[in-house]
Amino acid sequence: MTTTRPGSLSALRLANRRRLLSALQDGRQISQAELARLTGLAPATVSGLVRDLADEGELEVGEGVANGRRSRMVRRSPQRLRYGIGLYLGRAHVEAVAGTEAGDLLAESSAELAPGYTPDAAIAAIAALAATVRERAGLTADQVTGVAVAVPAPVDVRTGTLTEAVVLPALDGVALRERLGPALDRPVVVENDANLGALALTRRAGAGAGPLVYVKVATGIGAGVAVDGRLVRGAAGSAGEIGHLPLDPGLTTVCRCGRRGCLETVGSAAAVGTALAAALGREVGPAGLHDLIAEGHPVAARVLEDAGEALGRGLGWLSMVVDPAEIVLGGPLTSAGEAWLRPVVRGFRRAVLPGAARRTRISLSPLGERTESVGALIASLTENSHIAVEMRTDKQDVNA
Repeated sequence: MTTTRPGSLSALRLANRRRLLSALQDGRQISQAELARLTGLAPATVSGLVRDLADEGELEVGEGVANGRRSRMVRRSPQRLRYGIGLYLGRAHVEAVAGTEAGDLLAESSAELAPGYTPDAAIAAIAALAATVRERAGLTADQVTGVAVAVPAPVDVRTGTLTEAVVLPALDGVALRERLGPALDRPVVVENDANLGALALTRRAGAGAGPLVYVKVATGIGAGVAVDGRLVRGAAGSAGEIGHLPLDPGLTTVCRCGRRGCLETVGSAAAVGTALAAALGREVGPAGLHDLIAEGHPVAARVLEDAGEALGRGLGWLSMVVDPAEIVLGGPLTSAGEAWLRPVVRGFRRAVLPGAARRTRISLSPLGERTESVGALIASLTENSHIAVEMRTDKQDVNA
């Protein structure tokens, strides 16, 4: 497979093609002048791209009227429009989105799952919710190219099997892709949620070309790493399981993995919830945490500071290996905003060399709670064996 460097002229052309095709993904017909305005590309660039894409059968071009004037009108060829469904399977819920290959959402829905659900129950819930969002999006089954499911566990992408699934113990060792195929009757991708978050940020949210780390902080802590536009999975799909970094062997809390000192025992959303419940005598969810922070509650502020600084130290260790240009945070604690982000940044800067402290950008995901689902949507429209973002030759890329 031919690849190009992200900074090369060919890569720029591919990016322009993606931008133009994304602007036409809803199937409407618009003028070339409007297309230039929507994409921010020069009219001459748009003309050249339209000519090439029409020759390839991606676009249909004709004469029409726009703003009272005869214009050259462009639309996406109906047979080339592609739609997918992306899902996130969590410990107690499943959420789904239907949309386009550009990551634009047409419909979304979610459903609660009974605690300790079985593999059969998970598969039934995924199939039912996928059908719901497809119908809400006004799509027929034949219009859906593929389905992808994000899971909080390492995944052997060769088989779609969950491994060491401590958050989803009932699915540990389950070949979920194989089980879902007959239920969905579509090509299925199963991938780690943090990896798909990194994919979403790289493809949809305009992240830069440098190394990027997406960190999902929820019951556990996982990192999706994209270097030069490719996901880093490791030998068995376990890359990025930073929740089990031995942050402090002196910690007394036993992690779900059976060890002490793991980062997620002090830096995860679950750890924040446990600390708040112990201090306040009641359970506090993400919405309640947001309210406490808005009120300036000292206990909530202290718990978030401790957890944030611990997470920042762990991210510092990861940075020493990956040296990312950007670290993006996701998960329920993002509802706390700067009250969480500030201590994370502070802990990170204390853990890394001055150069990394200056150049590494840490932010909250602009895609919010949908980050993993949007990544799954994008993956659903990618070849099953090549979920990673790839800068390909023009013809290969446009059909990816």
